[in-house]
Amino acid sequence: MWLKSIFNKPATSNQDEGAREVVKNSAIPQQPVRRVATIEELAELQPAKSVNNQIQYDEKLIPQLKGDHAALLLMYSSVANKMSAGTWDGVPASLREMRMAMYGHLLTEGVKLYSYMRRSLAEEQNLLEVYRSYKKEMDGIGRVAFDFFDKYQGKDWLASADSRSSFKAEFDNLGKVLVDRITREENILYPLYMPS
Repeated sequence: MWLKSIFNKPATSNQDEGAREVVKNSAIPQQPVRRVATIEELAELQPAKSVNNQIQYDEKLIPQLKGDHAALLLMYSSVANKMSAGTWDGVPASLREMRMAMYGHLLTEGVKLYSYMRRSLAEEQNLLEVYRSYKKEMDGIGRVAFDFFDKYQGKDWLASADSRSSFKAEFDNLGKVLVDRITREENILYPLYMPS
């Protein structure tokens, strides 16, 4: 099943290989693999801690973000299963749920992860460039994803076979982008998130 195989996926570009090498060769020790937090653990998460208006390291952040990834992939699979089963009427509601989950994930990533990393990697120019490229790319992916969700939020498009076909092609492409991005974030970007 593709969900099981995505996390063993190799880097997808020379830039990713370079980023992986920068991470390997940096003075920052590699973070041990962490398990995904349960729903109960996620419910206990506290807001981002700040000292002097600066976001602080949060040991629960990476498990939370990985849990978000797993949830997004399950939501994606749910929509794909509805399309396969021909139950198209349920797709818009599932897309709204997926949009809200992605919005929450990107907001958490932007506030807690990117803000902290921008400051903590300021002295490591190579690692700072890796961070910047991922942030810039994520901003673009987010815009495209939200445009997609907004385009298909209603049910008018369900009436036409051509519209459903266009949706399926765009949805398949969104899935490829999400899987690729999640894989690279978890293998390259998240290991850079360390206490300073």
